[in-house]
Amino acid sequence: MLRPEQLEDQVLFILSTLVLRDLRDPDLGFLTLTAVRLTGDRGVAKVYYTVLGDEDQVKRTAKALGRANGFLRTQLAQRLRLKKAPELRFFLDTTIEEGNKMEAIFAKIKEEEAQRPVDDTVEPES
Repeated sequence: MLRPEQLEDQVLFILSTLVLRDLRDPDLGFLTLTAVRLTGDRGVAKVYYTVLGDEDQVKRTAKALGRANGFLRTQLAQRLRLKKAPELRFFLDTTIEEGNKMEAIFAKIKEEEAQRPVDDTVEPES
């Protein structure tokens, strides 16, 4: 029996390969699977993904993943030789966008600090 982390990695690898090679849905867009988290009983796999494109492309990709859910789950069970494959639930991964927003905020703060004049009137305490 694989440890949960190893099983998550295997599920991510298999699903990524299936999406890349076997899914032919034009609505998928430029999709990247970023992580898989299994529940304690291994009954549910939360699959996180990112999509390159606008809001409309994100919605189309979510619908395409919903349509492919049964196929992906069946293939996953066959390749992992499981009697019961985990239920797949797809979630949009926004951590990259949030990280970019934070990076922009830090850059703006640094820029504002660089533009602030140095105050020489304050003397250090003795």
